[in-house]
Amino acid sequence: MKVRLNVSGFDTHAVFPDSDVSLIHKPLVEKFTRLFKQRNERIVVFLCAPPGSGKSTLAAFWEYLSYKNPLLEPIQVLPFDGFHYPNEILDTNCIQRGGETISLRDIKGCYETFNLTELISKLKQLKISDPKWPYYDRNLHDPVDDAISVKNNIVVVEGNWLLLNEPVWNGLHELADFTIFVDTKPEYLEQRLVNRKVRGGTSLEDAQAFYQSSDSVNVDKVLSCSVPANLTLYMNQDGSFEIN
Repeated sequence: MKVRLNVSGFDTHAVFPDSDVSLIHKPLVEKFTRLFKQRNERIVVFLCAPPGSGKSTLAAFWEYLSYKNPLLEPIQVLPFDGFHYPNEILDTNCIQRGGETISLRDIKGCYETFNLTELISKLKQLKISDPKWPYYDRNLHDPVDDAISVKNNIVVVEGNWLLLNEPVWNGLHELADFTIFVDTKPEYLEQRLVNRKVRGGTSLEDAQAFYQSSDSVNVDKVLSCSVPANLTLYMNQDGSFEIN
């Protein structure tokens, strides 16, 4: 199936194998509606996946499918990236890692560069109100507070660190009704991430260096240090999925 989706504010043309659509994606979207009808309250779904796996596009596709079927409850995607600390905070704060002092700006995207306290607060609000949700502006390269009005009864929160097995983070899954993890091989993601940097104007050499110093660290951390999800999808090299 070929579709045009709005992903992080940009129009994106995506292709999903028809077999995946019928065997995985449509049944999942239908499951979310059943959960809503059973519990009669807003349903919060976590989609956790490593960088470069296409999680934002996948979540947008589920949203698209929910609106194509009038029998389904519409999905709203809520991005995790809006909880980045602003650059002015990243520029003035450091962490200790491996005996070195590292600027948070240099590791932007790692879990330490996100506002976990604010994320927990917003996730709790989802069950009792219609909160405003932050958004990461990829033109400003900074978060924008209260940019998204949460209105739907089913929300899919998508991000890298939602199932992180670190103190405090490892309790986030208790704030979700259903959790999904995308597993894959790191080598499948390297070229995707390098190409994404190059498309953004970075030289190939710098993009490869950034992958080695930052992206690869995050990929390995997500894949090896996440708590079990209710459902694991395995992403093949061609972008198709299997249920594990």
